[in-house]
Amino acid sequence: MSNEPSNNPAAFEPSAQEQALNGQFKKILLLFGVIVAGLAAYGVIQHNARTAAEAAAEAFTGAKTVDDCDLVVKKHPGTPAAANALLLKATLHWEKNEKSSSVEALKAYLAGHKDHAFYKETLLTLATRLEAMGEKSEAKAAYERVISELAGSELAQLSQLRLGDMLWADGKEEEAKKAYEEAGSKYPGVTAFEGESKTRLEWIAANLPTKEVDPPPAPKPDPKAAPASPALPNIKLNSVEGGISPTIKLGDAPAMLQPPAGVPTSPTAPAPISAPPAATPSTPKPAAPALEPAKPASAAPKLEVPKSATSPAVQVPATLPAPVPAAPTPKP
Repeated sequence: MSNEPSNNPAAFEPSAQEQALNGQFKKILLLFGVIVAGLAAYGVIQHNARTAAEAAAEAFTGAKTVDDCDLVVKKHPGTPAAANALLLKATLHWEKNEKSSSVEALKAYLAGHKDHAFYKETLLTLATRLEAMGEKSEAKAAYERVISELAGSELAQLSQLRLGDMLWADGKEEEAKKAYEEAGSKYPGVTAFEGESKTRLEWIAANLPTKEVDPPPAPKPDPKAAPASPALPNIKLNSVEGGISPTIKLGDAPAMLQPPAGVPTSPTAPAPISAPPAATPSTPKPAAPALEPAKPASAAPKLEVPKSATSPAVQVPATLPAPVPAAPTPKP
């Protein structure tokens, strides 16, 4: 066999095994490239999603008003922050007594956030708020939606109980009994509200009233009862300015009460008498003139002093006492 190179081109072609290995290697490279590209894309997507979630969460944290909540929902639709903003918006409307707007916010939440953490509770909240607003038909439909979507749960059992309460309030006792019975038998293993359903069945069996009745009339007063004692007179003790006065101030005596001339002003001190003139030796001493008693003063009018509850009575003598005559001067 000659060692010279052959001019046959088939001698330089790879074998079938080599071709198979080359094909597999290309596929591995292609698959590796796809995996790397996928991981890179996934990383970028996760980074963007995380960044968007952080921005949405930050926006929701700063939301304080209804307009702030609307801004979060508009800029970050479909995010948990948007779902939280809708719940906050419903609460703010309800606190302002804007009940229709609150219900609309709850409906928007339920329509776009079924995977949110508070979806089940919000579904029951919508039913209870509709019932509080007096929207009985919509509330009934909402309770039935809870029973349908959350079958076998405690919230479904509570909704069944509330349906029975609404029927009983409307006077439909037979339908209410059926709803209460289903609340106890339709949910095996759920005992959260089983006792309440049995209690309501007992109330219906006892024929308890479902509406408030008027209280009994007040008892009539007994005509034979002793009359009330008369009220005490209103006595004003502080009749004198500055308090109760123990004395009565009469002031200056009027002119008519002044004693006449010659009568001493004091009932005990006699009026002074001037000494007689001295006798001369040439003339006999005249006899001392007899002293005539002074005429008593005219009777003074009786002073009437009013008696009051606050001042004691003052006794005033009817007449002034007569003056005592002066003793005669002894002879020298």
